[in-house]
Amino acid sequence: MVPRDLVAIGSRVAERTRDWPLGYWYWGDAIAIDGLLAMAQVGQAKIADHVLDQLGGWLRSVPPGYQDALAPGAAIAQLVARGDLPEMAAERFLTAIDGLPILFGAVPVLEPHLPQFRFGLCIDAVYHLPPALAALGAHRDDQRLLARAVKVAVEMLSRLRCREGWAHWYDAGHGRNNGIPWTRGAGWATLGALDTLAWTRGQVADGQLRELAQEILATLSGDQQASGHWPPVLGRHDLSSETSVAAFFVAAALHPEVTWPLEVSALLSAEHALLGSIGDDGTYLGASADVLPAWDPISYERFRVEPSPWGQGAALRALAAMTAVGAAPPPGP
Repeated sequence: MVPRDLVAIGSRVAERTRDWPLGYWYWGDAIAIDGLLAMAQVGQAKIADHVLDQLGGWLRSVPPGYQDALAPGAAIAQLVARGDLPEMAAERFLTAIDGLPILFGAVPVLEPHLPQFRFGLCIDAVYHLPPALAALGAHRDDQRLLARAVKVAVEMLSRLRCREGWAHWYDAGHGRNNGIPWTRGAGWATLGALDTLAWTRGQVADGQLRELAQEILATLSGDQQASGHWPPVLGRHDLSSETSVAAFFVAAALHPEVTWPLEVSALLSAEHALLGSIGDDGTYLGASADVLPAWDPISYERFRVEPSPWGQGAALRALAAMTAVGAAPPPGP
């Protein structure tokens, strides 16, 4: 049985997340939509109506444009498959993706119209694009889309790999990544890889991606701070904690695609840290603000915090996962 207080916490976070109007899509909006849908699937059905309102408004009122490439493609595919959105929603998203310039291999530039993003790849994209392609492939029973999703994810993670983990940014102009192992990025990447695997389900060769998901999650597990949180950069325990990583870690560790053993103490500590970061009004506190690509480590080490769709969404994904497995909030220290 799911503890009543965990359900109430999830409801409070979901209600707070409704305060962000979405439709002109940006990085992090997709996980807010995904998180709301995840909560709807574990018993808070009325939340789905808000998601449909947001996506319906996008279809009706927002002109097609480059921002469609950052629409929540995986959620759109699910809702189209259920008959809650018209097929044109999936077609609009895929048309936007197919119209993007290719950066390398099968990986496109997701925001070619913005100077700071037009020649590179952010690790956030591992969460955004491969699961969307895989979900659309599953909806359409299209093996080529499923294979493309895995290929894109593996190629992204290969270019982003750095000495200590996975970097935030790969730049085609420099021909290399920035070498900064951003922990929030590792959270985006592991959850994105697992979501992709959930849609491919062995229908295409995905063993390499599964190994990468396991490696990233293990890397995070081994770098947790005593508080249950993570520093903003792997290995830098002298820095302040960034709270969204705990949410990503919990959502990933409890993901159905994780079939390998994990350190239980790391999960329990992350759950405690997650719950301790939720404000009385449902705001997820302590998540880093928008982080733009940079070559200076200080940009990552000294970060601003503010309420955000990605902080809310990561928390909702984690709370939904805890609710689904009937996890009790861990005891305090």
